[in-house]
Amino acid sequence: MSEIFQKVAYIGLRNEDGSYLMNVPLYIKVSEVTKNGVTKMQEDLIHKVSEIMMKQYEKQIKDEFERRKKGEEKNENLQS
Repeated sequence: MSEIFQKVAYIGLRNEDGSYLMNVPLYIKVSEVTKNGVTKMQEDLIHKVSEIMMKQYEKQIKDEFERRKKGEEKNENLQS
């Protein structure tokens, strides 16, 4: 039987230069797939991983917006 993977989230990673590489898919390996696609246990795991990744992704985006806003405020203060 071949291995089966399920996409559970999209994440943002950092490039070597510190910039963000957005929308990188995150997969988990699943087994014993039923005719409905996944078992109840696997579905629960997918939801848990998705929830954790979404919280982390939201935090990364919020942090990036705050960083950019601080940079804009600095530039405005320097121009005044």
